[in-house]
Amino acid sequence: MKVIYLIGMGRSGSTLLDILLDAHSKVHSLGGVRRLAHYARKHPCACGAPSFWECGFWSQTNATLKARNGRDLVTADVHARDAVAFQNENKAVFESAAEVAGVEFVTDNSKSVSRLRRLMAAPEIEVIPIHVVRDARGRAQSIRKRKGQRYLPTFSYSHRSLQLYFMLRGVTHIVVNYEKLAADPEGQLRKLMARIGLDFEPHQLNWAEQYHHNIGAADVLHKTEGSTIRPDDGWKTALPGYMQRIINVIAYPGRVANEAKERRWGL
Repeated sequence: MKVIYLIGMGRSGSTLLDILLDAHSKVHSLGGVRRLAHYARKHPCACGAPSFWECGFWSQTNATLKARNGRDLVTADVHARDAVAFQNENKAVFESAAEVAGVEFVTDNSKSVSRLRRLMAAPEIEVIPIHVVRDARGRAQSIRKRKGQRYLPTFSYSHRSLQLYFMLRGVTHIVVNYEKLAADPEGQLRKLMARIGLDFEPHQLNWAEQYHHNIGAADVLHKTEGSTIRPDDGWKTALPGYMQRIINVIAYPGRVANEAKERRWGL
């Protein structure tokens, strides 16, 4: 079972990358699997279906999962504390989704470090970690627009970056830089798909014209007009110079870690 696991931080571009991967014929993106039960109970599907039960993909996955281990999308214990149960529960979800979609790879955009660690420890799940990194100033401005926070998100930026540096430094993984992806989607996707072991497919660039079922992707899909990807670099003018400098100082440890990882594992 091959699982592409997207790791990083919110507002760093991982959901966009998840959607781009989903546009490949051999990949089906599931979105944030750690929130599967919550979304299956209460949310519409990103494809536009009013609920998961009215979505063709998720309803078939639900039936396949029930036949496989007696669980459904709500009762599947993807957070099981026991390591064997954790592997079996998640493997059943991944395999059911892959069977319904008819693909070799599924993605999990949960972004949780502890979940990645546990999946990597599961011998029957082959995990391909992709760390999506973004300029700390761009992420800070994105959060500032939504929540009004200024510097607090940058402390978590450094903490998460260092955490991932030490966790993945001896593990084969891929680092995707959001700014580079936004500036050259085709070039970066070609390199990424080759690293995953798949050919780039041109229709990946027409991602907005396709149906997607990613958990948590509805906001990105509904706010986007067309498939053109525009770099989100408004922070360059929106953030005062002094604020950019303060963010850079706070983010310095994380930036150093990410730059080191990108030199070794980047595209």
